[in-house]
Amino acid sequence: MPTITATSGLERSSALRDTEAALMRLRRAVDSETEPLYARKDAGGTDALPVLSRIGVLLLELGFTIAEEGGIDPSGIEHAVSHAYGLPTD
Repeated sequence: MPTITATSGLERSSALRDTEAALMRLRRAVDSETEPLYARKDAGGTDALPVLSRIGVLLLELGFTIAEEGGIDPSGIEHAVSHAYGLPTD
């Protein structure tokens, strides 16, 4: 009978094995969602602006969380972004 061993997420992490490939996948995912919105905005469609703004805020939130987990203190940037978006600050 084969032995089944548990592997940690760290051992399976494709980002750990190939960081540049993981970053490229993230860039492509963002591009695939935003490029049509940029084209719509550039054609005069103002309905794309709120969607772009929401995606931007989400990516900033995710980026702050990831950066903090990676050992960076993003509090100064978070405050500036909150101010720029008119969001409440802690």
